[in-house]
Amino acid sequence: MGLRTYLVSATLTRLADEMVGLALVLFVLLRTDSRALAGATVAAYTVPSIVSGPLLGAWLDRTRRPLVALVGNQLLLAASAAGLLVLVGHPVAMLALAFLAGTTLPMSSGGFTSLLPRLAVDLPRATSADALVYLSTALAGPVVVGGLTGLFGVDSTMVAIGALALAGALCTLRLRIPPHAAAVHGSLLHAMRDGVRHLVTTPPLRGATLATTLGYGSVGLLATALPVRVAELGHSESAAGFVWAAVEVGSVVSLLVLRRHLHRWRPERVLYTSIAAYGLVLATWPFASGLVALVGLAVLAGVAQGPTLTSLITARQRYTPAGLLGQVSTTGPSLKIGAFAIGAAVGGTLHDTRAAIVAVAATQLVAAGLGVLVSVPGPNA
Repeated sequence: MGLRTYLVSATLTRLADEMVGLALVLFVLLRTDSRALAGATVAAYTVPSIVSGPLLGAWLDRTRRPLVALVGNQLLLAASAAGLLVLVGHPVAMLALAFLAGTTLPMSSGGFTSLLPRLAVDLPRATSADALVYLSTALAGPVVVGGLTGLFGVDSTMVAIGALALAGALCTLRLRIPPHAAAVHGSLLHAMRDGVRHLVTTPPLRGATLATTLGYGSVGLLATALPVRVAELGHSESAAGFVWAAVEVGSVVSLLVLRRHLHRWRPERVLYTSIAAYGLVLATWPFASGLVALVGLAVLAGVAQGPTLTSLITARQRYTPAGLLGQVSTTGPSLKIGAFAIGAAVGGTLHDTRAAIVAVAATQLVAAGLGVLVSVPGPNA
């Protein structure tokens, strides 16, 4: 029952969050016609997690009330979605609301995932189920945004995000999380330092964190470039949601086929291979002559990317002691989200969409290579 409630709560929460990236871009583009403001708004939503992720993770590792942060994340998102509808046309207020909503963003990803060892007897199976929730909501989010925008207008996406976030908060309140074992804790500052040190000094985690941070950061370029590219192909910007959804379809299929076999290899090696393959497929996107071809290539990109998330979560669980798992599970995503923010802000200033896509593809290959290099243990390891 505990795991089932967890999966429902995580699904509602992550679906709302997965809608935000594309919804913000479309909302700002269609209501203000400012590509730069669209990129800045996405960046404002994602930047706060660079600081909040490690802090919230350290708190999760010791608190007896982890649901406070999980529910708070969803309530902030719901309030911010409502505020954006009221304050559209006021750039400073819009950026402030996006910043506020992003403060607890790591809770919807690493925050939930860090609870799995306390809820699940069969951790590998629960991890695969959790990864499927990630991928399924990442698939559904852009589709819902694209569909709602096309049928009811872009404002409807903000209403839907608020409603899903509230539903997720109510469901999360039903979770019963077993308490941590009794332990003596130092200060939050020391816990944050220990978690960061563990990420930096553990070779597999160091490589996996670097590779996924660089790779996901470059994908931020696509947040603004892809809707424009779809428009260049003769379709509405909202059709970009279907391209993102196609990526997730490929990812879900890939994970369903491979998840029973992933344990045969070290998770970090699967991770680097998947990131590199993703980059190779992305390099073909600029040559798509129409939306159908682009969607087909997006499915292939998702197939390549499929094992990435499960391998990353498995690496964190395998190489991290229980007392640091919450810290590592939120610090890693916060770095990725922060890098994505930088990518989104840069993407808002670029006008050559094909060059932007090529840059994303090249960065995936560089990220995989650097991950392999820094995963090598030092001479004193």
